[in-house]
Amino acid sequence: GLVENAARVGAMALDRLRAMARLLPAIGDVRGRGLLIGIDLVSDRDSRAPDNDLAETVMYRALDAGLSFKTTMGNVLTLTPPLTVSEAEMTRALDIIEAAIAAGR
Repeated sequence: GLVENAARVGAMALDRLRAMARLLPAIGDVRGRGLLIGIDLVSDRDSRAPDNDLAETVMYRALDAGLSFKTTMGNVLTLTPPLTVSEAEMTRALDIIEAAIAAGR
């Protein structure tokens, strides 16, 4: 059902995002509950200084690639996909986000 799908796809997404965070210093933190996921972008991981400019850049790069999401508090990429999202769709979305973050400012 939908709840099981949300739990499975959400867990997969968090695993992938934690792996991305190990490679991309701009990802300061990743949080999720089901399919509600927040990705904090920071200019400095030690001070956790928010990187609002990068978040905006990433949001527009993703939009150009066909992925729409909101930012909250200036630097948090906020993903709220439908409960019906598939693992393949979520993987594609995370591919877009990873490329957009990796491209830097």
